[in-house]
Amino acid sequence: MGSRSSNPLEAAGPAREPIKIGVLHSLTGTMSISEISVKDATLLAVEEINAAGGVLGRPLEAVIEDGASDLQTFAQKAKQLLLEAQVAVVFGCWTSASRKAVQQAFDQGKGLLFYPVQYEGLEQCPNIVYTGAAPNQQIVPGVNYLLAQGKRKIFLLGSDYIFPRTANRIVKAQLAAQGGELAGEVYLPLGSREVGEAIAHILAVKPDAILNTLNGDSNVAFFLHLREAGVKPEDLPVMSVSVAEEEVRAIGPSNIAGHLVVWNYFQTVDTPENRKFVKAYKARYGENRVTDDPIEAAYLGVYLWKQAVEKAGSTDVVKVRAAAKNIEFAAPSGKVKIDAQTQHIWKTVRIGKVRLDGQIEEIWNSGAPVPPDPFLKGYPWAAALATRSISLGTRASLSGLFVILVLITWMAVGVGWMGSVEMKNYLLTIEAASHPGAGVSEAAMAVLVQQTLFVASRTQHWLLAALGLSLIAGIVAFVSVSAIIRNLGLLRETAEQMASGDLTARSPVVSNDAIGVLSSTLNTMAQQISSLLNGLEVRQRQLEERSRELEVAKNAAEAANRAKSTFLANMTHELRTPLNAIIGYSELLQEEALELGEEEFVMDLASINMAGKQLLTIISDILDISKIEAGKMTLFLETFEVWNLIEQVVTTVQPQLGKNGNTLIVNCDRNIGTIYSDLSKLRQALLNLVTNAAKFTDRGKITINVWKEEGKVLPIDNSEELSADPSRCQLPAIVFQVTDTGIGMTEDQVSRLFAAFAQADDSTTRKYGGTGLGLTISRKFCQMMGGDITVESEFNCGSSFTIRLPIAIKSPKEAPDDREIAQMQAKSSDDLETSVAATEAKQKEVRSQPLDLPDAATVLVIDDDPDARDLMTRCLSKQGFRVRSSASGQGGLLLAKELLPDAIILDVMMPSMDGWAVLSALKADRDLAEIPVIMITFLDDQNQGLELGAAEYLRKPVDYKRFAALLSKYQGLGK
Repeated sequence: MGSRSSNPLEAAGPAREPIKIGVLHSLTGTMSISEISVKDATLLAVEEINAAGGVLGRPLEAVIEDGASDLQTFAQKAKQLLLEAQVAVVFGCWTSASRKAVQQAFDQGKGLLFYPVQYEGLEQCPNIVYTGAAPNQQIVPGVNYLLAQGKRKIFLLGSDYIFPRTANRIVKAQLAAQGGELAGEVYLPLGSREVGEAIAHILAVKPDAILNTLNGDSNVAFFLHLREAGVKPEDLPVMSVSVAEEEVRAIGPSNIAGHLVVWNYFQTVDTPENRKFVKAYKARYGENRVTDDPIEAAYLGVYLWKQAVEKAGSTDVVKVRAAAKNIEFAAPSGKVKIDAQTQHIWKTVRIGKVRLDGQIEEIWNSGAPVPPDPFLKGYPWAAALATRSISLGTRASLSGLFVILVLITWMAVGVGWMGSVEMKNYLLTIEAASHPGAGVSEAAMAVLVQQTLFVASRTQHWLLAALGLSLIAGIVAFVSVSAIIRNLGLLRETAEQMASGDLTARSPVVSNDAIGVLSSTLNTMAQQISSLLNGLEVRQRQLEERSRELEVAKNAAEAANRAKSTFLANMTHELRTPLNAIIGYSELLQEEALELGEEEFVMDLASINMAGKQLLTIISDILDISKIEAGKMTLFLETFEVWNLIEQVVTTVQPQLGKNGNTLIVNCDRNIGTIYSDLSKLRQALLNLVTNAAKFTDRGKITINVWKEEGKVLPIDNSEELSADPSRCQLPAIVFQVTDTGIGMTEDQVSRLFAAFAQADDSTTRKYGGTGLGLTISRKFCQMMGGDITVESEFNCGSSFTIRLPIAIKSPKEAPDDREIAQMQAKSSDDLETSVAATEAKQKEVRSQPLDLPDAATVLVIDDDPDARDLMTRCLSKQGFRVRSSASGQGGLLLAKELLPDAIILDVMMPSMDGWAVLSALKADRDLAEIPVIMITFLDDQNQGLELGAAEYLRKPVDYKRFAALLSKYQGLGK
């Protein structure tokens, strides 16, 4: 290499000292599908050369590096090969991006790269020998073939990097000049398998053919999905420029059979050199391996370098480059030659069709090697693709004519001036000679006159010559300017047609001058705009179709959601109904067993009762989480005393606390005040926290701390990001904190704590039980109520859960905007309490009158479940009520009109006529409107019940003894 030319690797060097050569290809990553085989071909040539005696009598030693399908890695490995390994030459790269990534290293290190793959052209580097095809040896003849077959409407599909984009610039200019049409243009990230949208676009625009410049794994996905889409090669042929026999193996012959490829070599080429090459390649790497164009180009590149080194007698890069000019080699594809001007290879062009056996059948060839034209100088339509000098173009023609006219003018002026000076001198001489005393003879005078006439005649001839030249120049100028004006007129006419919307108009490209470049650029621009507009129309249709699909999917999802909600409601009703009977009958049987003195059955009945309640809790949790996820969960807001809530929680959890011997401490001011929130949901959340603490703590201490916060707005630490907006709690607020000294949690366990159906870990679930829904539901409830739950925990030390809720929240219908929130924050607690009282008053307006029952009151029970009716009848009868029952809504209405009962107990979920319809009918009847109605159901829809006029709303399962006590209390009010 140039930097080491002072010490070249000569034959006179140490005996048998190997010559190091670099091999740089992607052995991993998306491009390894193609490049591993190219590396193998390079090594095969090295082995053959070494077996034949090496180069300059010395063996070759290959230093192999992996570019890993990464440009930075390629650049780094190239520097290592040149500077550290000190290789004499490098054989490598596949993509144009990788070639350009290493080019700087070869320019700076004065190294030499043999590049074996077809590329986009428009490049010529003195440190690169291009053994792959130039554009005029692959892309241009490939497009010509398609156009000749009547495939005028061509879709361009490629990977998003240098080669496909530049190659498609050439194709677009060619199509514009030769009457083709650009159907569309799509690029995919290199190696991407997301081809569905591209195929949909192709099918929508209906091209005649596809020119494919995809590389790597993208080809595998593309041809597979194209076949699955029902596209047949006879209907829509794909011509690939980067798919050869090796890629066909990876794609699968059945997926690509019938499609076209354009290369300079196929394994089926019938030459002695190719038969020998294929045999050697398969013997070395396996009978199942195939050869292809880049493999052959890499193989012949090593032999061309060998010949150049032996011709130069040195591995010095400068000498090798000079010796490589016009070197010929009998390659497997036929005779090839290094072009002396461009360092590209003369190659035969071949077009083939993929067969089912994975081989390619040649269907057309150029007949003779095509000289490389990397800058497409021989194609006028390509004038705009690369910067080049203009020889006889517009600028040169006009400049030449101007210079000629100036020279003719100066010649005429000079000749006239010189002639006039000579004539003046002769005339002065004649005048002096004609003086009487001059003594000049007549003969001398005649000579002077003759000379004067000669000068005048000569001047006339020169002037006539100048006139003739000016006429010729004028004619040439007229012709040139006329041609320019004509071409400009055609260009203007084409531009006007395009401006009027006719994007099919094309300006003729007759030269590679400035007007030719402008015409070619205008044609390509119009073609591109037309393609983009067609693409926009396709996208618009696809969007419309997608919108319709989404609308259908939305309707289906809504229908499925409604079906799911109906299913859950029906299923939970079917499950809860027998559980309600089990719980109710077990309670009655416990009471009767005690009355009969059969105490040995009480514990068994209590266990049945407890199991039923646990199963009912699980069912309720599943229904709650489903309603939360569906956005169907609503709040029932009311004002209640915080201390009363804490007392209820403490009473409920006492049995659970005693199981593990835990101590409960409550720190709460009895006069802490009220809160306007959803009582049942807050109670459920607190019960969940306290029962969890009792379950995970053994003989420890559980503390409930409750206090009021006032002042600034506090952001909630919502590390789980369960909602899109950070949750914020408006102050003043009530804070409920449950702390225990139990098993605690690790940071990882805390991070998964609030996920549905999750506990700390599987071992925790096995040991302590539970569904893992409690905390999820509790947190969602708190967020619905304007607050949140946070947790702090230390493993083996305990946990602390904190609920922070605003003292007063508004229902979603009353939710204020940001300005109203700011105003609300500025209000005092008294203002908030006034607002709460007003809201409660609105709710109470729609309720029935409070229960006020006489002694021996008549109660009508309307429920379709016979067990529920039986339990209600037995419990209320024991308390002295007269009970009548009905199994349907219609029957209940008739019985109510007949009995005019003192109270009605009404279930919601009933066939034919549900409880809401019965309640509405009762309130619409003047005789029945004042009868208090108690709704008892599994549904959590207290708001609707109270709005329709229910006096009370209770959820099953009902504690029948407490319910009877409630009715008895109202009896007392009537006394």
